[in-house]
Amino acid sequence: SSSSSSRRGANATYLTRVKRGGAVIMRAKRGNKNKNGGAGGGGGGVGIGLSEDTAELFEVTRTNPNMRTLEECADLLRRGGVGIIPTDTKYSFVADLNNKDAIQNLYTIKGIDSNKPLSILCRGFQDIDTYTLGFPPATRPGMADPFKLARKCLPGPYTFILPASKSLPKICLLDTSSAGHTRLSKCQQRKTIGCRLPDCEVTLALLDLLDAPLMCSTVPFDGDVQPIVMRDEYSRCAFVLDAGTDAEQLASTVIDLSIGDVPKVLRVGAGDASVWSEDGDVHVEVDDPDLAWGFA
Repeated sequence: SSSSSSRRGANATYLTRVKRGGAVIMRAKRGNKNKNGGAGGGGGGVGIGLSEDTAELFEVTRTNPNMRTLEECADLLRRGGVGIIPTDTKYSFVADLNNKDAIQNLYTIKGIDSNKPLSILCRGFQDIDTYTLGFPPATRPGMADPFKLARKCLPGPYTFILPASKSLPKICLLDTSSAGHTRLSKCQQRKTIGCRLPDCEVTLALLDLLDAPLMCSTVPFDGDVQPIVMRDEYSRCAFVLDAGTDAEQLASTVIDLSIGDVPKVLRVGAGDASVWSEDGDVHVEVDDPDLAWGFA
């Protein structure tokens, strides 16, 4: 791999390669690479666990991203790593939705309890159809059809909460809140999942390489925080994919379509929430930041 680290002993200096366009810059960091039992790098399908000072920093452009760079990120995700990637809203933690350890590590790295909901980054409406029961039908005369509205909004900066289907791995729905457990293996199941179909060329290209959706959760930084700062703050990630920052970046607008026949706005973000209001006025259902905590 063109992104690697070298070790010279228990408390050695690690030389981490940082990609900047066609150049490779070496950054020196000190510390024990295998602290906290991390599995470290390596090829041939070796799993990636939690470890410090190992997060790789890659750089791509928002348009026409370098596919070799994205393939390296995809490989780290296939091996169970947790990454930070750009979306059309804020940067997001991502992990393989079929890998229980990777999802547990996402919670650990972000520093949140396992009762916080996550969402999935989808490649298209086919993924939404596969992993959810779909958008509800219009139930009253004159009511806008939710699916047709979603087609106008997506790809775009919205998260739609929908009933989960049996195709979604159970690990994606586990909830610790009612059982008092903090480990995913001990908790109960939710019945809904947040779905994102981002309007971001980098995100969609990475999902295409993986040929699968990803679990995701917002990185809790303002839009103007540089990805290299995220790398230092969340060093136990496998990688950070830097596609630049926008000081005006907002989180997604979260719409709950899982209960009742009226769309519920849980958070007003980058997407136009008035589209989902019958009278054009936006009514936020619950003023609770934790309600939409996990949604990028």
